[in-house]
Amino acid sequence: TLIIEGDRNSVPILGFLCRLAASFNNPYSGEDNTAEITPNIRYNGERFFIKGGTLNLHLAETHGFSGGLKLALDAGFLSERSDYEDNEKLAGLKEREGSVLGGIYMNHDTSLGRLNFSALTDLSDEHDGQIAKLKYTFDLTAGKWNINPLLGVEWMSDEFVNHYTGVSANEATATRTIYSGEETINVFAGIRARYEITDKSDVNVASGVVKLGSEITDSPIVEDDVVYQASLGFNYNF
Repeated sequence: TLIIEGDRNSVPILGFLCRLAASFNNPYSGEDNTAEITPNIRYNGERFFIKGGTLNLHLAETHGFSGGLKLALDAGFLSERSDYEDNEKLAGLKEREGSVLGGIYMNHDTSLGRLNFSALTDLSDEHDGQIAKLKYTFDLTAGKWNINPLLGVEWMSDEFVNHYTGVSANEATATRTIYSGEETINVFAGIRARYEITDKSDVNVASGVVKLGSEITDSPIVEDDVVYQASLGFNYNF
């Protein structure tokens, strides 16, 4: 069963996903590839569900369309000074506090998979930015493997871009110019393969790539145009 943003008609389930290994290249200047282990709790009920670190409330469903409300915590690499204080290229940058995002999501199920749209805005008055995402996830099977290729685009407002990649006058140096970006679009693609070990457990393998928009990559504190990521995880459903 393909569950991307929750399914009101699915059996209520509580799941615990542990990403045994996740790696990605950090696009900020002077940063190397990053690897980490992260737990992730997933819950899917009739109306409320937790997915990918977001809280969601299903409101309506008709003719293959469904939708509801979404709440998410958003924080970037610069949210903790200790993570970059030893990086000379980022020295002097202020911390960019995380924010609470809220908005809507909409799904449309087809014979090949699911089209998902979400639009969120900053509810915490941290940067007053907005972000919107449109993606299509295919639902394919091969034996006990469930395979989900996906394609998508992501729009970020200028406030959102500047919060994470802008450079203020107080942060500028002889080698780091003042920078104020505008709205931009990121393009991404990926694939996830899930193998069912038992009725309650499975293994997940995923990989993806994001082509960052020019308003992000033009920032003097960003050096990578593309972000790659890969992960291996184990999921157990209670």
